[in-house]
Amino acid sequence: MGPYRTFDVSALVGDDADVESDVPSFATWDASAGEYAEDDVLRLLEETRDCLRKRGFNAFLAIDVGIDLEEMDAATQSIAFAKASNVTVFIAPQVGDNLGVGIEIGSVLEDVYSTPGMMKSAPDATPPSRARRMMVASEPTVRSAMLGAVNARWDASVRTFTDAEDCCRLCAQFCTHIQNEELYGTLDRLDTKTPESHDTQ
Repeated sequence: MGPYRTFDVSALVGDDADVESDVPSFATWDASAGEYAEDDVLRLLEETRDCLRKRGFNAFLAIDVGIDLEEMDAATQSIAFAKASNVTVFIAPQVGDNLGVGIEIGSVLEDVYSTPGMMKSAPDATPPSRARRMMVASEPTVRSAMLGAVNARWDASVRTFTDAEDCCRLCAQFCTHIQNEELYGTLDRLDTKTPESHDTQ
């Protein structure tokens, strides 16, 4: 979806504040909590998107659209993008706090699985076909209760990657699988686009 946007802490702290002691703790990056800074995460996502585009996929990040959060909150945007996309991939690298990513993944998957077919008892429940279009890609070192719930609660696909090139390969394989399912399998096509132009979020 995209890393959470940076903001200028100094614009939020008074001129007389001591930035060494008065800056709130949420604005401090804890290097021991993850391998990346926010710019590194953005670079990973952009490299993956660009690599997919070179392979012929109409890949985009949710932040590419640039909808103001005052106009539409992030969870609602994520749900709308997922509904409009042939494939949705959540990329979860090893970063400090994965809470925001987990909330987005949970919001979208809960929306996808909120269908009459899932209101039956577990043996009789029928997952919606749209759920097959979702994948979570994470680094092997990511530990998150929400990622654990992706399999347990929603039975969605969770895969691991090691770097941007591997992430691109993984995403391309998944997108190709969905295209094949649309063309030759049991998955209905969302629209009349050619396979080469399918959207990937």
